[in-house]
Order: sequence, then C-alpha cells, then structure tokens
Amino acid sequence: MTKGAAIGLDIGGGSTKVGLISHDGQLLASHRVVLAEGAEFPAILADYRAAIAALRAEGLPVGIAYPGHIDRARGLGLNSNVPALDGHPLAAALAGVSGPAAILNDADAAAVAEARHHPEGLEGRMLMVTLGTGVGVSMIVAGRPLETAGGTLGDSGHVNVDPSARYRCRQGCTGCLESVASAEALERDGTLMASIGESPALASEADAAGTVSASAVCRAALSGDPGAQRMIGQMADWLGMAVASWRASFHPDLIVFGGGLSVLGQPFIDQIRDRADARSLPFLSAHCRLTLARLGNDAGMIGAGLAALTP
Repeated sequence: MTKGAAIGLDIGGGSTKVGLISHDGQLLASHRVVLAEGAEFPAILADYRAAIAALRAEGLPVGIAYPGHIDRARGLGLNSNVPALDGHPLAAALAGVSGPAAILNDADAAAVAEARHHPEGLEGRMLMVTLGTGVGVSMIVAGRPLETAGGTLGDSGHVNVDPSARYRCRQGCTGCLESVASAEALERDGTLMASIGESPALASEADAAGTVSASAVCRAALSGDPGAQRMIGQMADWLGMAVASWRASFHPDLIVFGGGLSVLGQPFIDQIRDRADARSLPFLSAHCRLTLARLGNDAGMIGAGLAALTP
C-alpha cells in the first residue's frame, strides 16, 4: 500500500478508469474496467473491488467521479448514463474494501484536478468540458466547483443546440448537445456514414468490427479521411454553439476541453473557438481562451483521488 495515496474511480458510460493517486495528484498506476452490457450493480461492484485489489490498494481512501447528480448525504449518484448504478450506495460499498469514500460529479472531479494547472482555475473562472460517452461541464471559481443543483453545474451538457431534435441522448433528452457531440453520437453517425459509403476508412472499420467506434472516427479524421473530417467539423459546430451559450451564462476566463475526444487536439479546439466567436458577444470572446486539458483523459481519476484525500 502506498502511504498518503488514494484510489480514484472515474465512471464512464462504457468503462471505468481506476487509478492509484498520490497526495500531490500524480497517477501512479491504473486499471480499466469495461462495463459489460446489461451488468447490474452487484457485478459492477465486484469488478471495481477486483480492480482495487489488482492495484494492491485495499485500505486506501477512495474517491468516486460519478457521471450524474450526487446525493452526498446518502453517498450515491442519480440520473446518470449508467442506470445500473443509480440509487445504490456505491460509496459505502467501496468503503468496505478501502478507507473513507467520497463521491462527486465526474465533471467536477476532472475540473478540480485540471484547475491546479491553470491560473484561471486557481484565481479566476474556469469552465471544463469533458467529451466522452456523454458531455460533462463544470465551473471552477477560485479553485472550487460552482454547484447549482444535484452536486453539479445543473445539466449544462444537455443544453439544446439542434432544433430538429433528430436524436435522443441515452438519458432521454432530444436535440441536446450530448445527442450530437459525444462519443456515442460519433459512433452512431460513423456507423451510418460507413454504411452509405461516404468514408472508406470507416467502411473498413465497420467491415472488420461490425460497428464504428468513436476512437475510429477520430483516427480517421486525423489521418485525413474526408467523411470523418466532415463529422468532426459538424461536432465543432454544435460545440461552438454551446460555448457561445456558456460564455453568456458563466463568463469564464478559460474553457478547457478534456475526455477521450480531446485526442483530436488543439486544431479541433480552434475549430470550436472559431464557431463560438462567430456567435458570442465580442467582449466575451476577447476575454475567454479555449485550450486542451493538460491531464488528458486522466483528469477524472486524479480529481476523484484528490477528493478522497481532502478533509
């Protein structure tokens, strides 16, 4: 067991990252738990306990980054994109194989960790957008998360951007950002593009795997596939619309993008900025920069671990 360390769980819609986190926010080791389709709470809990054991981290405090609303009094999450976990006392269950357990929203966990690396996060107003299976949004003001309801910044990842309301996110909202600008949306649209022959790279992926993953779309776009690049450009449009709304609502000094889709790099962030600037009040654009998260896809794990170590 590592002295002064903690376990950080970052729960996503398709998998959970479990990390051993030092007292100063370093990721020492990690393990990934793939959530089996249809798995119920007991099976998922067993997988989490096995991952903690694999890291030789029994007895350490644990922090849980949960993809939904938080009920801290009962140590559980609600309204998430992993319904099998909703309403179950996850913190208490994991405390049985570890030390004390803390639970917080996953976007807040990532933002708390990332804020340590930006002046705006420590002294100003930093908005963090985590692009994964869903879209998590957190606001940090002078180093602390701004919470409006349910231990979160409301449901800012579900801001409505698509008036056609063609698609529904996995939590039931039509036309929201998550329904058109998430990993799940890329998988849906990438599979469709492959089927109609508009992307040779994605058609090859579909032939080999039977479907198209979000990571395959990102790889294809980065390698120059025109169809995949059009998809990423459309996603930048949706995110630019959302950024313009978040700027007007929260007046951030900095917007940081993390999560799995941040693999698209700074050019993707620049596309989002250009779309947002075209829709934003000029004085808000002038005082708000957009950048990639420095901690990449590990921020949620690290923030959860740090939360477990914070009195």
